Amino acid sequence: MTELVHVDGLRIVFDGRLRAVDGVSFDLTEGETLGLVGESGSGKTTIAKALLGLYTPTEGQVTFEGRELAGLKRRERMWFRRQAQIIFQDAYSSLSPRLTIRSLLTEPLRIHGLDPRAEFHRIEALMAAVNLSPVLLDKYPHQISGGQARRVGIARALVLHPRLVVADEPTAGLDVSIQGDLLNLLAELRRQYGLTYLMVSHNLNVIRKVTDRVAVLYLGQIMEIGTTRQVFTAPRHPYTHALLAANPEIDPALRRKKVVLQGEIPSPMTPPPGCRFHTRCPRAESRCRVEPPELRALGGQSFACHFPLEMP
Repeated sequence: MTELVHVDGLRIVFDGRLRAVDGVSFDLTEGETLGLVGESGSGKTTIAKALLGLYTPTEGQVTFEGRELAGLKRRERMWFRRQAQIIFQDAYSSLSPRLTIRSLLTEPLRIHGLDPRAEFHRIEALMAAVNLSPVLLDKYPHQISGGQARRVGIARALVLHPRLVVADEPTAGLDVSIQGDLLNLLAELRRQYGLTYLMVSHNLNVIRKVTDRVAVLYLGQIMEIGTTRQVFTAPRHPYTHALLAANPEIDPALRRKKVVLQGEIPSPMTPPPGCRFHTRCPRAESRCRVEPPELRALGGQSFACHFPLEMP
């Protein structure tokens, strides 16, 4: 597999104090879907924006095809913006109410110096690919449904034929049936266009359905990363286990005994010493309070825990 994105020791600190991301490393290979999960404030969205070049690392680096994003020149940055796009969580707010759907889809072409008239076949093909009628092209965002607006947002993200797509809570606020249709669409678009996804979501069932690998984040650090099957069926980190235990499961065979986490999530401005999770971990011992665990690999699965859960 070809490495598309490489994140090495990424640290992003806001206002000199808030450690939004604190030493994160991972790779994203071409054609795969990597999910980022974790509670609010874990650093998911900050990492996603760093992969789009919207945040400059305080330390560490993000590279795309071997090119460090922070060092791109103006022409290289325009090239990169064609390679990496985002599907926004709030579709309506990401679409200008003053533009028709046609204008919204042709605008990126004009920005990048492409002739919208010559590329109109691309617009028609994208409308068909996201299961929207071409009749909608002359409508405004307020004249279409929420599900249709979400699909227009997807089409707009794909109009430049990017290689990397960041999907930020792509199913948030949608009914379960519509969620399923949208996830099936994203999977089909991945196959059709050879896309690589970074999927950010609180919804573990969404992550399980569409991702190849999962990274579990807590207070700006990766607690566990591995294949989706490994992480969901045999979590090694207590935090991962707690997240999965709180996830509603329809199948009784997949339900886990609920894990009660003590206390509140610490502030990223003053994270605990040692293991970040030790203040809430039911397995924490004295070592956890003073010694930060390293992310160690075992059987293709990596976890940062001194006392990991046993394999089933």
